[in-house]
Amino acid sequence: MAVVAPTDRALVEVTGDDRVSYLEAVTSQAIADAKPFEVRGALHLDVHGAPLHAFDVLVHPERLWLLVPTRALAEDVVAVLGGRTFLADASFALRESLVVAALRGEDVDDVTAAAGLTVGPGRWDSDDALVRVGRRGGLDLVGEADDVEAAVARLVAAGARRGDADDLEDARIEVGEPAWGREIVAPHLPEELGLLPTHVHLAKGCYPGQEAVARMWQLGRPRRQLALVTGDRPVAAGDELGEGRRRITVTSATRAGDRALAFVPGDAVPDARFEGADGQALTVLRLIGGGLSVPGADPSVTRRRDARAS
Repeated sequence: MAVVAPTDRALVEVTGDDRVSYLEAVTSQAIADAKPFEVRGALHLDVHGAPLHAFDVLVHPERLWLLVPTRALAEDVVAVLGGRTFLADASFALRESLVVAALRGEDVDDVTAAAGLTVGPGRWDSDDALVRVGRRGGLDLVGEADDVEAAVARLVAAGARRGDADDLEDARIEVGEPAWGREIVAPHLPEELGLLPTHVHLAKGCYPGQEAVARMWQLGRPRRQLALVTGDRPVAAGDELGEGRRRITVTSATRAGDRALAFVPGDAVPDARFEGADGQALTVLRLIGGGLSVPGADPSVTRRRDARAS
């Protein structure tokens, strides 16, 4: 059943003639070729390729909106990225009065259609009062509190139920979405997080951390990779299994403990099973980002890491 609940997400507005070129220069994503009403995930990385900020970029003909995972992170985006524009004409502002609610669940398409709030994944739309952001397995609603509540009431009337942060967390884990502060943390590189297909463009120009991302893609292999796993018995965030390079670390788990996100060895594949000394065993259901194409990857180029493996 679809569930709708408030979130801690926040919206940062970026204006100015250089807004696109500035974000193009400081994030991992290609922004310049994005079309109006498109949504693209982006990362701001340190020089070692580790994440400093993460957000979705909502492209508008006159401005950019950054949908940021938490209000605290949004304030840091304004302070850091907004404070380093130098001579670029780009201004960052936190839209303080706006709130964000999220709809998640297996039947979200039916609910959004019945409520008249449909928008496709990777797209956004708005009227005078509400911004609707489509994502895989759900919808985000951004606006003033009264306007968001009105939209939530429409979703409930269409078959959704009101929920809470725990419901959204369960849904996030089920679809395999890395979370800021849980999975998206230093020192993990985008490839370890499974974010290359959604948050990185390998063919774009220089940005902080690009060398580390490109080096891993062309030459190395991640020592760990993020996966959706299940256990023989319930698991919890913080659980560990194995040692050294074979260690598995659970970062997020559903309330029932039947599904979890975990960093697993870099050579793990779906259906791989790992057993611990205490009798617990974890099975890889799927690798996050696995099987998806990576924007900017040149299929005609043989990577050194692939040549070594063949």
